[in-house]
Amino acid sequence: MSEEQDDFDGIDIGGSWGGVRIGRGWSAGGSGNSDPEYRSIRRRVHRRLEFYRHLAFFVFVTGGLTLLDWATGGGWWAPWLAAVWGAFLALQFFTTFISPNLWGRDVEERMVRREIERRRGRVHVSNPDDGPPPPE
Repeated sequence: MSEEQDDFDGIDIGGSWGGVRIGRGWSAGGSGNSDPEYRSIRRRVHRRLEFYRHLAFFVFVTGGLTLLDWATGGGWWAPWLAAVWGAFLALQFFTTFISPNLWGRDVEERMVRREIERRRGRVHVSNPDDGPPPPE
């Protein structure tokens, strides 16, 4: 099932053989709200919190490994680990914060509304130097 259709919050291992779910759904968490907009916002907030947890874990682990690498006089392998992990963290940042603003549902809905208004003749497209739009 797609994430938009299923509000399960936990580990979901699925396959052609069926699947296993470990955790709880949103409604079991006491939210009790079946409003689709609320669930969508809650999923977005959940993704942001996951990113912040991942970022904190990245800082603590790479910091500790860098200290360990420095203390042992190693070949400076920790920065390579941090660079690879940081690339995955940057990808998660992009998909969590930037991607929804570029081609998310909100953008699609605004574009559809704008196109409907344009076809109905309610949007005046003009040069800003032309002044205000003509009265109707």
